[in-house]
Amino acid sequence: MMAPGCVSVASAGVVAADLLVEACRSGPEDDLRLETVRGLATDLGRRLASLAETADGTSDSTIEAALACADLATLAVCNVPGLPKGGRALGAAATHLAAGVTHALLELVENAGAVDPHAENVSRDARSAGWKADLAVRQLGELG
Repeated sequence: MMAPGCVSVASAGVVAADLLVEACRSGPEDDLRLETVRGLATDLGRRLASLAETADGTSDSTIEAALACADLATLAVCNVPGLPKGGRALGAAATHLAAGVTHALLELVENAGAVDPHAENVSRDARSAGWKADLAVRQLGELG
């Protein structure tokens, strides 16, 4: 069973996606790279919104949301240097928020006892999400 609060925590990932979309809007409308990042962030935001709305009470949907947030953190940090100066702080905020949501979701699942330690795929996905989120934050720190 999913721990209480997972849906609202997953919804915070939508906010992170919105921050990245807004960061991309701070640049020229005809910038293809920014348009692509904006589209990817919008897609991840929709996916997270869908997961938050249709949470079925399993750890699988929560881990899936954690993976989507980790992907969002990675997308954000990889594009912070290329964002217009006015959007870089929003891109950095999106990175931190998405990484934080990833860890919050993983913590809720772990503390609810929802992850079977013998469920190899779920465990591997959880480790992967945490690793990606940590890497995104480290990379952001290296950008200075």
